[in-house]
Order: sequence, then structure tokens, then C-alpha cells
Amino acid sequence: MGAKLRAARDEDLPFLAEVLGMAGRGQLARGPWDFVFPDSGERQRGLERIAGGAERSFCHRSVFRVAEHAGVASAGLVAFDASDFDQHALARAMFAAFGTLGFSSGRSAAVAPLLAPYLACFPDMPAGTWIIENVATRPEARRRGLVAQLLEHALEDGRRRGFARAQISVLIGNEPAQRAYEQDGFRVVETRSTPEFARLMGAPGFVRMTLALGSAGGGAR
Repeated sequence: MGAKLRAARDEDLPFLAEVLGMAGRGQLARGPWDFVFPDSGERQRGLERIAGGAERSFCHRSVFRVAEHAGVASAGLVAFDASDFDQHALARAMFAAFGTLGFSSGRSAAVAPLLAPYLACFPDMPAGTWIIENVATRPEARRRGLVAQLLEHALEDGRRRGFARAQISVLIGNEPAQRAYEQDGFRVVETRSTPEFARLMGAPGFVRMTLALGSAGGGAR
């Protein structure tokens, strides 16, 4: 039986925070949110605020899609028009969350240089592109095809909306994810890596992958 696919709701915020954390780590032990919020409880609260706050970004509940397995939210991703968010949208959402968590001005100011190597390698999101990001599944629900179903649904939505191209990014070295996206027709169009990123993250950088969106019903498995 297929998963139940739906838009995220307010009650999903704890799950969406999990997805953001897992997606940021990929195959690695730590991701960018682990550096921003070293304490796990604070990280959960902070990511819930980023996902559910008034400042919208590509980490916001409004662009998340959820797959339920056995009635439980188990996988998620975001799909959106790159033109919907400017380059500072996530920063605004982050700083709004910092305020609700009581971050000092000094701690808030330290985040930008801390994440600078990460942001320097994160792929651009060209205007007019249908973007897929923040893809993750809870460990106990993996190997059930939940992400494949979510991705197909998201790509069909992009086609219906008239987008010519979709994009997704993968940490270099996350071979299972990259192979899965290649099976859906995505191809690597850019690689970004720096020594600074490698020292921070433990991986060389990112690959940016794109897919030409044809007529409805084609392209995704």
C-alpha cells in the first residue's frame, strides 16, 4: 500500500525539526544545525521555530510535504519555486528563532562566520527552478519507498505548475542518495567543494543535480 502523502500541518512541527536535522547531516555525523544548536533540546526547539515561525524560508512548514506510514509522519521534503524566497529568507527565519530562544547578540552574530564555509558551497537556486530540498526519512521507516513517493509527487506538482527544470542537492559522498536521484533522471551539473567546508563538515562539498521536467507522468519513477 502506498504512503499517505499530504502537506505539512502545524502539529507536524516536531517531526519537521527532525527532518531538517537529518537532511542537514546526510551521511555525516553532524550537519549545520548541529553547529548552530549544539544542545539537542535547544536544536529541536530552534528548528521547530524556524519551521513554524512567521518568517518563511525553504525550511518552513508551508513548503513541506509529508509521507505517513501506518498513520505516523515518517518522511518529508520541501518543494518550492526558487523565486519564492530571496537569499536572506533563511537568515531572517534563523534570527527570529534565536530571539525566541533568548540568544545573546554575541551568540547570534557568531553564527554567520561559523556557517560561512557551508554557505559558500551550498548550491545556488536559480530563479524559475522547481527546488527539492530537506529530504529525510525516520530510520525506522527507511527502505519503504516513502521518499520515492514523495519525490514523484513533488515532481508532478512542478510539472503541473509549468516548471521546465527541477533541482536537488546532495552532499558529496552520499552515494545512495545520489544514485537514487540519478535513477529518477537527475544529473550532476555542478560540484562545489572547498577545504574549509571539508574541515567543518567532514565531506568535500555539494553536488547540484537537475532534471528536465517533461509532460505530466514522465521523468520520475
